[in-house]
Amino acid sequence: MAKSKEREKNSMGIGKILLIVAAVFITIPIMIMSIVYVTNDNFKFVANKYLSKVSGPIGNYFESFPTKEEEERKKRTVAKYLIGLDAESASDKLTIIKNEDEKLYSDLIKICTQLNSNQTKKILEYRRQGDIKKDILSSIIEQIKSEKTKELQEKAKYYENTSLVNAVQEINTNLMNETVSYNTMGLILEQMKEGNAADILKYLKAEVKNKLLANYQSNEKRKKVTDILNKMNDREKELVNIANIYNSENAEKLLEDIGSEQKYKLNELSTIYRNMNMLKAAKVLAKTQDENFTYKLLEQIKNDEVLIKGNDTLTEDLMRAIKIYREYDQKVDELVKIYTKMEPKQIGDMISKLFKSRKAPEKYTFNNEDQITITDQDLAISVLEKLKEKTVAQVLEALDSDLASDISKKLTLPSKQLK
Repeated sequence: MAKSKEREKNSMGIGKILLIVAAVFITIPIMIMSIVYVTNDNFKFVANKYLSKVSGPIGNYFESFPTKEEEERKKRTVAKYLIGLDAESASDKLTIIKNEDEKLYSDLIKICTQLNSNQTKKILEYRRQGDIKKDILSSIIEQIKSEKTKELQEKAKYYENTSLVNAVQEINTNLMNETVSYNTMGLILEQMKEGNAADILKYLKAEVKNKLLANYQSNEKRKKVTDILNKMNDREKELVNIANIYNSENAEKLLEDIGSEQKYKLNELSTIYRNMNMLKAAKVLAKTQDENFTYKLLEQIKNDEVLIKGNDTLTEDLMRAIKIYREYDQKVDELVKIYTKMEPKQIGDMISKLFKSRKAPEKYTFNNEDQITITDQDLAISVLEKLKEKTVAQVLEALDSDLASDISKKLTLPSKQLK
C-alpha cells in the first residue's frame, strides 16, 4: 500500500516536471517571437502576411493590419504632404510625430530627403532654430534681431515713399558723413522692393553701389537687383541711340513719337530729350498741345539732371527755347491769316520786303551755348510753307526771277524754319 502511494507520488512529480519543461519550451519562443514582432518591422510584416491566411477570427484580425507596401505608401503620402507645407508648419508636425514615434519620424525624414532635399534642409533648420529659441539668451538675441529688422523695414519704407532725388541725396550725404554705415544702408535697401532699390542704386557712384550690394544678406535678392540694373543700362543705351536718330528728324514728325506717353514711358522720354540736341527737343515740345504732359516731362528731366549731374540748367534752357519757338509760330500763324486774304501779288510784295529787309537778326543764346537766330527771311519762308501750293506758285511768279529762285531753293531745304 505504502509502495503504491509512493509510485503515484513519483509519477505526479515527473508529470509536473514535463509540464514545466513543455511550458518553458513553448513560452520562451513565444516571448522571443513577440519581442521580435514588436521591434522588427520586417518580421512583423512577414508574420502578418502568414497569420492573415489562417482561417477564422485570428486570420481576420491579422488581415486588418497593413502590408509593408501599404505602410510605405502611407509614409510617402505623409512625406509629400510635409514637403508641400511651409517650413514652420512642417516642423511643427514633425515635432509631434517625433514625440510619439521616433522611428516613424526618422523614416519620414529619409523619404522627405529623397523627395526634396532642399526643402527638407529648410524644415530641419527651422526645427533646429526652434530648439535654439527655447534658450532664454537665444530668445533675447532673436528679439533684438527682430527689432533691428523692423527698423530697417521702416527706413526702407521711408525711402520708398520719398522722392527719388531726395532719397539719393540723403543716402549719399549719410554715407559721406558716416551717419550710416555701408552695412546698414545695404540692409535697408535689401528690405525695399527690387525695382525701387535699383532706381536708387542706378544714380549712385559705381563704387558706392557695389559696396551696398555687397552687404545684401540674400544672394538671390542681390542677383535680382543686379539684373534689373543691367536691363536699365541696356535700355538707356538704346534710348540714347534713338535720341541721336531723332536729331535728324523733322519736329512735326517727331511729335507723333515723343509728343506724348503713348510710345515711351515718361522716364524713357526724359532720357531721349536729355540726349537730343536741346533746340530740336524744344522745337518738338513747342508744338505739343498737352501742357500737362510738357510740365510732367520737364519735371522728370529736371530731376534726372540733378540726379546725374548734381544740378540742372537744361530745363531752364528748354523752357526759354520753347517760349521763343511758340511765339515765333504764333507770329507765323498770324501772318498766314493776313496773307490768305490778300492777292498773290500783294503777298509777293510783302515777302519781297521781308527778304530784302536789313533788320538785324534776333539772337538768343543759352546756358549750353546753343543759339537761336531769327531773321525776316526765316519768317518769310515759314509763312510760305503754310500757304497752299497754288498760292505759293502764284506768289513766286509775281516776284523777280532771282528772288523767286532763291526762295524756291530755301523751300526745298530739309531744315529751313530757324537757325
